[in-house]
Amino acid sequence: MFALGCLLGGFAVWHHYRQGRRVLAAWGPDVATLVRHASRVEVWRLGPSGGRDAPRLQVGDQPRDVLERVEISRLPGLVHARHALIIDRNYDWLTKPSAQAARWNLALHFRDGDDVATLVFATQSRLAYVAGNRQPICTTAMLDRVVEFVSPHLSGRIEDSSGTGGELSPAGG
Repeated sequence: MFALGCLLGGFAVWHHYRQGRRVLAAWGPDVATLVRHASRVEVWRLGPSGGRDAPRLQVGDQPRDVLERVEISRLPGLVHARHALIIDRNYDWLTKPSAQAARWNLALHFRDGDDVATLVFATQSRLAYVAGNRQPICTTAMLDRVVEFVSPHLSGRIEDSSGTGGELSPAGG
């Protein structure tokens, strides 16, 4: 019985490692750990840089204003969204992302003490990006579910692909 328990425990560790190894390689273990375990999580609604007195986030070559910040650390169900963000099957690893026309309109900011990571999303293009020097990754419909989960907590609307601030219409649907 003990040997069976050890075997099944080893399988569980191996299975969880295999579920997120590409995300770990793309974003690094520090970012993945913060996404999964950070004590503070905020959702940020982003918009074009417009000279407002707003915090600014640089996403590749695009400056984006942080139009709204909402604390969601204690939101019921957040653990599931966090887990979805670090699972390989929720990303399209075969499609080469093109961030040139992407409108980065949503971010999740993770903080634990002095450690921070910000995942930025172009919801229409289904792209995910770690703020910093990392390449964007194409996502699957998982991003639509994350957007559905966090958008009711924002007072403003998420900018659509035309940049007009319309309602979100998920890509591919």
